[in-house]
Amino acid sequence: MRPPRILVIEDGFEYTRALERISAGTAELVRAGDAGEARALLENGPFHAVLLDVVFDRTAPELLVGRDQELMARFGGDRERATDHLARQQGFFIADALAPRLVETRVLMAYDFSGDPDRLEALRERLPGLEGIREGTGLDDVLARLLAD
Repeated sequence: MRPPRILVIEDGFEYTRALERISAGTAELVRAGDAGEARALLENGPFHAVLLDVVFDRTAPELLVGRDQELMARFGGDRERATDHLARQQGFFIADALAPRLVETRVLMAYDFSGDPDRLEALRERLPGLEGIREGTGLDDVLARLLAD
């Protein structure tokens, strides 16, 4: 029997490598470095769950997804500030972009929604399986949640 496939969307390799160490083969971890890579992987088959990082400050600006014109207006045409905001909040933009493909998938976002429950509820309208990760949660617990049915 094949282990559950977990998609890890992050701009580095920290989550992927750490989860590989502790999973000991109980999961097949597949990494995507940006929304485009994640979209392509999702088109090639289902995943049991997704771990989504929030900050993508190591990603080339042209690979970031988001509402470019809206952000440019919001930041008064300052492309550097808009791009910085987009990178720091990229996980939310990726969640929005991939939502149609993840409607029935558990998605753990590396964000603590405990102080922002309204934001979580608003995001769940498009992504019902979205959950946050409380500050201080260990990766063993994160892996257990990713593997849960």
